[in-house]
This record gives sequence, structure tokens and C-alpha cells, in this order.
Amino acid sequence: MLELKEPEISLRFDVDDIRKIRDHNSQRHSNMTHEEIVEDIQEGAEKIIKEYNLDVTYARKLG
Repeated sequence: MLELKEPEISLRFDVDDIRKIRDHNSQRHSNMTHEEIVEDIQEGAEKIIKEYNLDVTYARKLG
């Protein structure tokens, strides 16, 4: 399996950065099952919630 390099994100975090992330995740998910993709997205969301100390109630409102 081809190892994908994490996209380089600018300090501006603009629309180009969002496209880089979207394309990166699209490539990563291309060989995953639906269940694996959902699990991957949930794990990513949990990581962000913990990393930024977000209130879970607030985070649910965002989703």
C-alpha cells in the first residue's frame, strides 16, 4: 500500500488547505470500507475535541 504524506497546511488555513485535506482524506479512504471510513472520521473528531478541550455538548451542536 502506498504511504501517503500528510499535506502541508499553511498558517493562513485557507480554502487551498481545506482542498489539500479533502484530497488527502479521499485518497486515504479510497481502499476502506464504509465502516472503516466512519470509524476513521469518528476517531479524528474525538482527537480534535480532546486536543482543543472542546465541550462535548458544544461539539455535538457543531456536527
